[in-house]
Amino acid sequence: MRTVDVERAIAAPQPDVFDWLTDVTNYQRVPLVRRVTLVRPGHTAGNGEGAVRLVVTPLLRITEEIVEYDPPRMMRYRLLNSVPPLRHQEGSIVFEPDAAGTRVRWSSTFEIAAPVFAPLWTRLFLPVVRGGFLMVLRTAERELRGG
Repeated sequence: MRTVDVERAIAAPQPDVFDWLTDVTNYQRVPLVRRVTLVRPGHTAGNGEGAVRLVVTPLLRITEEIVEYDPPRMMRYRLLNSVPPLRHQEGSIVFEPDAAGTRVRWSSTFEIAAPVFAPLWTRLFLPVVRGGFLMVLRTAERELRGG
């Protein structure tokens, strides 16, 4: 398994950054995201614990379930299904106050579920996942600062 870990400071209040990044409908405005669907709302909040979300991009289609939702500090998720098939240990987004506004740390541990060369395919796929996280964070930053 390999981990993608991305950090970014966003010049906006922590509750606003949390709300933007945990609302899957915002991802529709991220470059290369083709479709997002809230398949099932969460138990107490639409995008909260128990929510099931589908995100479709040209290189990745994932269905994820929110397993922990602690506004405005943290969200954890697990993959239910993906194309290409991934074995997923855990994903999380952590939000902390920062001098610039909010520091976001997005982390996901996974591997490509290939019958052969899984470590190689996983290593080749790491930049795709990292790039996706960075595009989401850049879009959030742009929208939250009103640009």
